[in-house]
Amino acid sequence: MTNFKIIVLCLTLGMFVFSGSACAAVTDNEEVTTNGDMVYLKVENAAASSFDESPDWAPKPDPMAPVDADLNTRWSSGYKDGEWIYFDFGKPKTVSKIVIKWEQAYASSYEILSSDDAKTWKRVVLLEGQTGGTNEMKFQPVTARYVKILGLKRANPEWGISIWEVEAYGPKDKNPEDLPLEDTFKKSAQKSEFEKKLDEIRLIAEQIVPSPGPIAVTEFQKGVNYTSWDKSELATDLSDYSLIYLSKLGVKHVALMSVYYQDDAESKRMYADVKKTTSDESLGHAINIIHALGMKVMLKPHVDLVDEDARSNIIPSDEWFKNYKEFIIHYAQLAAKYNVELLCIGTELSNTTTSRWKEKWLDIISDIKKVYKGSLTYAANWDEYETVSFWNDMDSIGIDAYFPLTNEDNPPLEELVKAWTKHADTLEKWLKENGLNKPVIFTEIGYDTIIGSNKQPWRILPTLATYVESQEEQSNCLESLMKVLTKRSWFKGLYWWNYFPRPDIGPLGYTLRGKRGEKVLSDWYEKTK
Repeated sequence: MTNFKIIVLCLTLGMFVFSGSACAAVTDNEEVTTNGDMVYLKVENAAASSFDESPDWAPKPDPMAPVDADLNTRWSSGYKDGEWIYFDFGKPKTVSKIVIKWEQAYASSYEILSSDDAKTWKRVVLLEGQTGGTNEMKFQPVTARYVKILGLKRANPEWGISIWEVEAYGPKDKNPEDLPLEDTFKKSAQKSEFEKKLDEIRLIAEQIVPSPGPIAVTEFQKGVNYTSWDKSELATDLSDYSLIYLSKLGVKHVALMSVYYQDDAESKRMYADVKKTTSDESLGHAINIIHALGMKVMLKPHVDLVDEDARSNIIPSDEWFKNYKEFIIHYAQLAAKYNVELLCIGTELSNTTTSRWKEKWLDIISDIKKVYKGSLTYAANWDEYETVSFWNDMDSIGIDAYFPLTNEDNPPLEELVKAWTKHADTLEKWLKENGLNKPVIFTEIGYDTIIGSNKQPWRILPTLATYVESQEEQSNCLESLMKVLTKRSWFKGLYWWNYFPRPDIGPLGYTLRGKRGEKVLSDWYEKTK
């Protein structure tokens, strides 16, 4: 915790001074007294001022989520300043330390308050200029039944505030019925397993981690797209835990996306967004963690349009290619530095990949190979792959395979199998007719968790509020794909779109985390060689 103002508060307990990475309340010049061992103060009940009501991105509205010792659950407020959450110990307890683990939507200024009746509140801690992450506050013991976190100012005015976990501690001699955290929660054993694994891989990941090995031509790529639109999210503990989670599912290949932006389709320049483009340092951290877990990496830079037009509509020019070359060479150098196994040189740039612009791409590919010696692919849109002019210069043919399957809502599995068989036959015929003896990978494939997702899998819905959840349709689409494609010798894997560092995103979205389709993916990855 850094860059906050020093706050001096005169309370009945004395003069409170906050400084450094932890907030310590002291009386005059005395040190904080903890009276021996500390115990975790178990919460019996909780209440919140509001809950995030966005249809797809909001967690379950549970005020107890931040006190369940589970980093997969969180509380998220409505979108205004002044939102709060309070915790009820069931009876008065003596508190002298509070730890808050903020989600990305943190409060830049907030108060910790205490109360005996949940009506009259006294300030314990005030913090301003916060930067999120984990905040740890130590203060002179306060006896109260209730503790409240009151958000005064949000870090982002477009978000509310959101907390993964809150931990309250107090002196053991003042709280004789309470226990240490690990004894309070029986399920903390699983959490400890993840923490032990993280400690283990971080010892390896302190330096650039060697690759587990190149991607062989015969290798089946068992992948997911691991996506973030945040500068530093891939370097967080939460992201590291999510990567460990993926490794336990049987995922062996992880596509890391980093997005540059151009204003519109006619713009010639692409640039990094100071907040949304993943930093090189965060990418490097994630690559090291992935390698330390024994998984391989596809680095997959994207270009998106600020006006939200499709990147397939980008209008190429000599100047655009000059700037794109600079952009992709940067990531080729990063891929070389961190031992990345597969570099995707572009994604869904349909207007730029035709024969008219072939020489531009060959020039880019030549310069990439001067700095990066690993494998290359290109991620063609599902309706673009037949017109890409440089497949002969790629090590594999990448397709973002959002092929429409049927015109039905929640069709039976056998109908989906028929649809995928038709697409597989079309792909196989095209490969033979063009003499392309190369492995095909689906650089993206995914379906929303809604009824009708098979009809237009590529769609980005303006809102999911009117759609009906269907884990069955999502999982059947994946099952049918694997049933058909794993029988084709040229098909060498897929990268599911998508998983997030944050484990709770997407009840209706593409992510499989915690859904029926996740077991389908894991089972197929286990039995596919």
